[in-house]
Amino acid sequence: MTPLDTSAFIGKFVEEARDRVKALGTALLRLEQTPGATDAIAEAMREAHSIKGSALMLSLTDISQISHELEELFVAAKKNPALLNGDSFDVVFCAVDQMSARVDELARGEMDAVEVGVICSKLAALLKGSVAGAHNAMGSDPAARIGTKPDPGSPKLPELRQSLRVPVEKLDRLAHLAPELVVQSLKAFERNTELRRLERVLNRLRDRVREARITPDSSEADRGQQLGEYADALDSVTRRMREFLVNFSDDRVRLNLITEELRQNVIELTMLPVASVFDAFPRAVRDLARTFDKEIDLTIRGRQTELDKKIIEQIAEPLIHLIRNAVDHGIETPEDRERVGKPAAGQLVLSAEQQGNRILIVLKDDGCGIDPAMLRAVAVQRRVASAAEIDRWSQEQLFDLIFEPGFSTRSSATDISGRGVGMDVVKSVVERLGGGVRVQSELDKGTIITLNLPLSLALLRVVLLEAGDELFALPTAAIRRILQVSAADIGQLQQGPVAEIEGENIPLTSLSAMLGVPAARVRARQTVLVAEGRDGRFGITVDAVHEEQELVFKELRGPLRHQKTFTGAALLGNGDIVPILDVNALFDLATRAPADVVQAAQRRAAPRICRVLVVDDSLVAGELQKNILLAAGYESEIAGDGIEALQCLGQKDWDLVIADLDMPRMTGFELTERMRADETLRDIPVIIVTSRDAVDDRRRGFEVGADAYVLKREFDQSQLLDTVRRLIGRSTGEGCHV
Repeated sequence: MTPLDTSAFIGKFVEEARDRVKALGTALLRLEQTPGATDAIAEAMREAHSIKGSALMLSLTDISQISHELEELFVAAKKNPALLNGDSFDVVFCAVDQMSARVDELARGEMDAVEVGVICSKLAALLKGSVAGAHNAMGSDPAARIGTKPDPGSPKLPELRQSLRVPVEKLDRLAHLAPELVVQSLKAFERNTELRRLERVLNRLRDRVREARITPDSSEADRGQQLGEYADALDSVTRRMREFLVNFSDDRVRLNLITEELRQNVIELTMLPVASVFDAFPRAVRDLARTFDKEIDLTIRGRQTELDKKIIEQIAEPLIHLIRNAVDHGIETPEDRERVGKPAAGQLVLSAEQQGNRILIVLKDDGCGIDPAMLRAVAVQRRVASAAEIDRWSQEQLFDLIFEPGFSTRSSATDISGRGVGMDVVKSVVERLGGGVRVQSELDKGTIITLNLPLSLALLRVVLLEAGDELFALPTAAIRRILQVSAADIGQLQQGPVAEIEGENIPLTSLSAMLGVPAARVRARQTVLVAEGRDGRFGITVDAVHEEQELVFKELRGPLRHQKTFTGAALLGNGDIVPILDVNALFDLATRAPADVVQAAQRRAAPRICRVLVVDDSLVAGELQKNILLAAGYESEIAGDGIEALQCLGQKDWDLVIADLDMPRMTGFELTERMRADETLRDIPVIIVTSRDAVDDRRRGFEVGADAYVLKREFDQSQLLDTVRRLIGRSTGEGCHV
């Protein structure tokens, strides 16, 4: 008999094992918080046993060995709960992490077993009741010794699957709509047949009228009879056309209802509960708390709140940054908390709630809060603005400083935070998703950070605007008012035209001028749209405003995705494509002086030479690439590594970066990550040139945001230039972004 090919079952094992490892981790967290909890021990034992059984059947010896040792430990802990104490849990969680990492390797197709003897020896030592024995089992590896606090620098986040588990009731709703669409399709066919019949009747009537004109010698009686027949025929056609229009209108209404219901159901299929991300945070908070010798109780609410899968994939990292910051900066040590009359354990609450077509994700802590005076002092010291100007800022404006790149009130950095890196990522990611961030804080009481996100990226409510002869869309969420302003009510200040709206002088800028499109003639009354960006309100004058619509959002791809003015595009009902404006990019354009806006439009229209920065620690390789670019008409300079590249990027405007992968001080991957986290650099295309062609390296390159990956062993001058032209255009300036 041919042996069964067990490899076909690996995919199912991975899916099941991920769920069981997650459940095992949850049970262990509960057991650590409630020592001796028999239900938690029983659940942990059951999950470990199930993983072991499946792994044994598939001959996955490494996973089966770890799960066997865990099961044995849990069986013994039922009789002797003291086997599992604070230090023991570090070993157990380490074993669970190693098992989880191995499952992820299987998901990537890496079938070769890994060495698990060290972790199994540690678990066996714990089974004998010896934490010291587990310590000795570590050998000389200091990183894995018992008592070493977990490294929370990059908490393991759940890997969102390519496949989704869909509730049966959602599929039932789709199945119910399928025959409805078939019925509507049959009705549409009937309407088409009816139109054909009416067309034939009208053609016959037209032919008879033509014949009557050809025979003018007909008697008066004959002509009267013919006219009567024509009138009867026209009455019949009119009646049938009226019936057709009524039926067609009913069909259209029904089809619109079915289409809308189908669209909503399909969108629901792509929604995931936020639990898919939230459930990773109890473990992350536990590790962070142990690292900082703090006691923290995490409460999670609204786990079943559903959100677009694309949004969930992108908010995991920002939430980790916020949690790190809350644990490190916000919540005090037990001693400090008791000194001011607080409970020793800090309270951290993470919640999600749907409000209309928005989702609010709130992180609240009862820590020391944010000191506005400290923020003000640091802002003055770093010359963010003058002291007099900062004194006029509202508290909300001061709190927004924590999202500025490199801004930190810490005099020294920890391994987790204090470098001013991370919080700027939070804001940039949330705004890229069409959301906003709000900070509320009270000194010695705590901090609340609210992420306001769209429910779905698939659909977007927008208002259609006209500038010249072009049509644009602006998200409704960014619009505060739409009004008509007469020319007499528009004042002129040094920075340009303004209009007083609700007691506030709002600067006005023409959308045509900002986008460099031909303007329509000036009218006595102008349509003004008051929009709100991250830095304040501003007025946009447009030629016309059309109705609000809900459109299907499409991301821009290729070289277009590197421009900053548009976030995407949408298809209108008539087939036209309308670009969707980025309100923050418009704000940046609007805050320039009018002359600057005109000059910017002229720069966009005039060709210029594109600049390419080559980053390579090899002088030969760097000079070779630079000379190729210079010969093709590009400007080019060389930076020796990632650190030097960041300095160059801050001194000039660059259109493209070509980076080597392996470099001292900062690799090409790290450089790309830093660029994508910096609002001023994130849209510059990056080509990675390397000799490493492993699949994981390629995947890593695109994960960090590289736009192309060129192998040195396949290096070809024409290939490099083709890649450059694809991303930024030719050296004449075609396609270069300013």
